[in-house]
Amino acid sequence: QATSVDRSSHSMDKSITLPPDEIFRNLENAKRFAIDIGGSLTKLAYYSTVQHKVAKVRSFDHTAKVGGETEGDPLYEISMQEEVSARLHFIKFENAYIETCLDFIKDHLVNTDTKVIKATGGGAHKFKDLIEKKLKLRVDKEDEMTCLIKGCNFVLRNITHEAFVYAKHADSEFRFQNTHPDIFPYLLINIGSGVSIFKVESEDTFERVGGSSIGGGTFWGLGALLTKTKRFDELLQLASKGQHTNVDMLVKDIYGGSYGSLGLTGDLIASSFGKSATPDKEFSKEDMAKSLLHMISNDIGQLACLYARLHNLTRVYFGGFFIRGHPVTMHTITYSINFFTKANFVRIFFLMGSSFFCLIHCYFFLLYLDPNQYSWGENYAGSSGLMSTSPDLNPMQRARSGTFDMLEMDRLERQLVNLPLLQDPSSYIPDTVDLSEDALAREYWLYCFEEALDGVVKRAVASQPDLPEAAERAEKFRHKYQHKLQTLRHQPL
Repeated sequence: QATSVDRSSHSMDKSITLPPDEIFRNLENAKRFAIDIGGSLTKLAYYSTVQHKVAKVRSFDHTAKVGGETEGDPLYEISMQEEVSARLHFIKFENAYIETCLDFIKDHLVNTDTKVIKATGGGAHKFKDLIEKKLKLRVDKEDEMTCLIKGCNFVLRNITHEAFVYAKHADSEFRFQNTHPDIFPYLLINIGSGVSIFKVESEDTFERVGGSSIGGGTFWGLGALLTKTKRFDELLQLASKGQHTNVDMLVKDIYGGSYGSLGLTGDLIASSFGKSATPDKEFSKEDMAKSLLHMISNDIGQLACLYARLHNLTRVYFGGFFIRGHPVTMHTITYSINFFTKANFVRIFFLMGSSFFCLIHCYFFLLYLDPNQYSWGENYAGSSGLMSTSPDLNPMQRARSGTFDMLEMDRLERQLVNLPLLQDPSSYIPDTVDLSEDALAREYWLYCFEEALDGVVKRAVASQPDLPEAAERAEKFRHKYQHKLQTLRHQPL
């Protein structure tokens, strides 16, 4: 899986006009759109069509010729055909800039056929009047939880490498999962401002079995009070630099070491913020943010473990704005569940594009489409991926936690199905090479791509001899391609 270009590095500012290609793509072919408004973020989806060329190859049968192939007879012929395919675009931005974004939607997405906008999320009620006034459209609200679950089901079935396991000290920290025909039952832990826990048994059978008021909003709110830092990403950055043991009281701080008879190691947190009551001692913002992140993540991990045991579920998916691909958060949740389950009961996965799950189903509902009628795949060139561990390789990326600020999905014109000859598709594991984990194979193929680059550039120029800019465009391609190979060499995600 390749790291895709982060096209989301331009913040919305009320004082500037945003070039369409900075945030939105294919606006000239944009169709209907839908919106999901949360407590702090608004997500927008719109549909467009993309025209591209497809090579059709026709082979010739030479087996019937006497004396073998006649010199000059072609083995095959290639013809180019124009095809039009559908693409879904998903973008998110802060609610603070919703008026600017609504103005932009009005200018570029609303047309004479647009009468209604489908909206979901807790903020849809709050901003309903503003949306209808700005866009001159009627807002139809869809149930948020139904959209969330059905959007999650769709993505787990259709988008390869959506779910992944995080292992901090492994050679490859991220282990991505392939799509699977049998996704039920599972437990979904959605961590937004608070925490909602869902037991999902089938496409239409699910229930909210629990939750907690201690979630992402708690981290943001308490973090702002403790550090005077108001932005969520800045809090995460502080936490990534902090040392929680300066603030938390550990088992060894109480007992001088581990508590063997209870199975407690010395480095286990006995009391979050337990050292902060020390008189005449100052604590750094970084250490307090790290302690707070550990406290909330550990609490959520324990809740997930308890609900998984209560409902006898072994697959647990974590999503929501709080996760955001942030390594410290994912590691703490993983550690917490492994501690309480002894690493042998629950399999946990994190979800890449969970911020858009509500919107995905809301959008399909808007178009009255059956999401299972076609097969879909992520367009990596237009989606933002996990944050690179080597920011110097890509100066366009922001110094922030990994998250999908943008997601794009392309539709195949026919539905892909499991090979019908398989006895049990759910247990079939294809014989593939994962270049994100196999370092030797990855280096071999990257070397092959680098060696072949000169030839590819020459053939590209030769294919358009009448265009004077062909050589310049080919050199730009060479530079970008080499840059991508170097990025993949250092971070194969």
